[in-house]
Order: sequence, then structure tokens, then C-alpha cells
Amino acid sequence: MTLAFSVLIYLVFSHLKGVTGTEEIILLIFLSAVVLRPVFRLLNVQPTMELSTKGISYRGDFQTWQAIYELELKTPRIAIFYYGRLELYTTIKDKKELVWDISAYDSEMALSDLAELIQACVLEFGEQDQNFEINPVLSS
Repeated sequence: MTLAFSVLIYLVFSHLKGVTGTEEIILLIFLSAVVLRPVFRLLNVQPTMELSTKGISYRGDFQTWQAIYELELKTPRIAIFYYGRLELYTTIKDKKELVWDISAYDSEMALSDLAELIQACVLEFGEQDQNFEINPVLSS
């Protein structure tokens, strides 16, 4: 979808009389970066997220399952250039604080599946007294 949209934009701009060759090259570079952005995720060979029985590690930072307070799954209204994100919250001095903002590029699985997996791990290993839920949110 993104590739077709980018090709359409390029063809429209390349047929305009007032667009020079330099402007076409700049547009082509921009559109190729947008199209190739999901491919750049494949270049990441180190794991950015690890789940264990003790907790979750994301980009070198570790949180125990007991520390995770809430998950918010933010999905875009239009998924052309943005694939969503998962926000993990903890409580610091009885206030809800954002710990991690995980983008879709940091996970090999879908963010909804990852959120369900994290929820299952929190319920199994976290031993929390509170109700733990995934809060889906549409981002604008």
C-alpha cells in the first residue's frame, strides 16, 4: 500500500511542468526512505526486547513484572506511515509514569500479540493484587 501510494505521488509530480529534475530526485529520496523504513528493521540484529520469568528487558533497561502497572496499545487511525506503539506504565510515588514507548519496529510479533503476552506474564509471574488490563487507544 505504501509503495503504491509513493509511486503514485512520484508519477504525479514527475508529470508536472514546473517540477525540475532536482526536485524529482529529492522527492524520490524521501519516498524511498518512507518505503524502505520497514526494511531497516531487519538490519537490527540485536534483540531490543527480552521476556523472562523475572521481568521484561527493553533496550538494556529492566523492569520486574510487579513494577508494570498498565499497558496502552495505541493504534493509528490510518496505517500508511505509522504502525502503532505499545506504552508500558509503572507507578512512581503513587503516580502513573510512562516507562517505555515500544514501537512496532522493536518487535517481531504484532503489538497486540505482544501486549497479550506481556499481560499473561504479568498475571502469571507478577503476583499483583490489582486488575491489570490492556487499554487500546486510537492515536490521532
